Amino acid sequence: GLALLTLAGACGDRGGDERTPRGVRGQEAPRQGGTAVVAEISDVQAPFPLFVQGGLDSDMMDIMYMGLTRGAWQDGRLVYLLSDQSPMALAWHWEYVGPDSASIRYRMRSALAWSDGQPITAHDVVFTYGLYANAAVASPRQQNVAQIDSVVAENDSTVLFHFKRRYPEMVFDSGLWIIPRHVYGEVPAASLSTHPSISRPQNLVVSGAFMIGQHQPGQQITLVPNPRFPARPRLDRLIIRVIPETTTRVVELRNGTVDFARGVTFDMVPALRQQAPQVKFDAETGRFWEYLGYNTRRPMFADPGVRRALGLAIDVEGIIRQLRMEEFVTRAGGPYPPILKDFQDPRVKALPYDTAQARRLLDQAGWRDTDGDGIREKDGRPFRFTLLTNTGNQRRADVSQIVQRMWREVGVDVRLRQLEFGTVQERQFKDHDFDVVLGSWGVELTGSLAALFAEDAQLNFVGYRDPQVTELIRRAEAQPTAAQAAPLWRAAAERIVQAQPYTWLYYYGPITARSPRLRGVKVDPYGAYQNTWEWWVTGGPAAGAGSDTAKRDTGR
Repeated sequence: GLALLTLAGACGDRGGDERTPRGVRGQEAPRQGGTAVVAEISDVQAPFPLFVQGGLDSDMMDIMYMGLTRGAWQDGRLVYLLSDQSPMALAWHWEYVGPDSASIRYRMRSALAWSDGQPITAHDVVFTYGLYANAAVASPRQQNVAQIDSVVAENDSTVLFHFKRRYPEMVFDSGLWIIPRHVYGEVPAASLSTHPSISRPQNLVVSGAFMIGQHQPGQQITLVPNPRFPARPRLDRLIIRVIPETTTRVVELRNGTVDFARGVTFDMVPALRQQAPQVKFDAETGRFWEYLGYNTRRPMFADPGVRRALGLAIDVEGIIRQLRMEEFVTRAGGPYPPILKDFQDPRVKALPYDTAQARRLLDQAGWRDTDGDGIREKDGRPFRFTLLTNTGNQRRADVSQIVQRMWREVGVDVRLRQLEFGTVQERQFKDHDFDVVLGSWGVELTGSLAALFAEDAQLNFVGYRDPQVTELIRRAEAQPTAAQAAPLWRAAAERIVQAQPYTWLYYYGPITARSPRLRGVKVDPYGAYQNTWEWWVTGGPAAGAGSDTAKRDTGR
């Protein structure tokens, strides 16, 4: 288990060059004040560091909570910023210590405070990591702390991480979001997921740039500046409106009622360029892969040959052309998109479109059309299942219909179902109540595959298990450097692709569209909300910013 020690005053604070964050200047003079309005596809589900699984929740963590370091994407690699480079970093210095460099000492800024005024200390770090490691908490980040042996608070502003061995992701794994001990210290670990501050997130005590001022479930989140944040945010309010329908998000952007729209579908970009040439587009370039994820726990999908056959039956290049996505996506063949240059492997190739081979593999697996109705059967059971995806994403709705037709061509009967995004996630990660899911992953920028493919990983919703991949993950995580780990990760990826627990469709970056009145936004593979304290608006308010109350469009 993860040992956690708080040694108050165990060694003196040597001080050093504790530095204050420096601001980043834009080409134009930023203005202070004003409101920006963002349109998102769905509401937050569990906006709390211990339980976040992705989507908007993860973005909110990057706004609301600090870690010891702050990740950033520079020159095609993930780097870790300290407080002189980002006000979202708690530490101003870190160093490897010990004869084998299997420990890291962080020195934290001593003047930082939580949004309620209580100081942020090394004891908060120790407390938080104890919860990440606690099985009763069941955090999706438990995998990130598996190699941490102990966390020691040497004094209020110095924390020491001891790892079981040196490995490439030590800085990443010790840089997770931190929560306040004084708020949750007396809460039983098993009760944290039902703590009132999660269901009423306007009560959350935070460290980051913004805090939730008001939450209207299913409609709107109003973020207000955290008065204790070391770099004063330029906006007075950042309103996130929940607008599930893509068309409505785009219409509101064009009409000026929102400033920033996430999840703009690729097919809408050409028309929007014509109708609103002032709108600017950004892409979180190539970090994501769209997939068909198979529930390998179910007998129908337990055979890798069947999964391969289903992949061979899909003309992915044809889908890309039909949906006019050539400008925005590239064909995917495995878990590593091209932006992760160190992990590319010529042996990992996308499946070809080959319906003849798909039919042969299905025949070999015992799925044959014995009664001539066009649907294959096995042991008297038709090859029939449900393809699940989320509402509010026209691209996925279109892809689902095309895939349904292509699978029907090889004798597979597929029913389509769309559910609200949060419900889909619950079926994937909690209940495992699905046949096949159409969704996407944003890859770990470290290149680690453990979070998705380790046998016990909470995000391994497809139920993938392979002892050889487990061993490759173990060995990769034991390497002292990323360069030494990369060949092992590539070997793991090759085996995973052979097994096809997913059909990889295409790599892409979600498209964001923004009004010219919203400035200072940085969008790249690290995300779209990475520098909200630097956002600012010019001119008058967006038409949708006049009230904290927004109507939810339900025209589905």
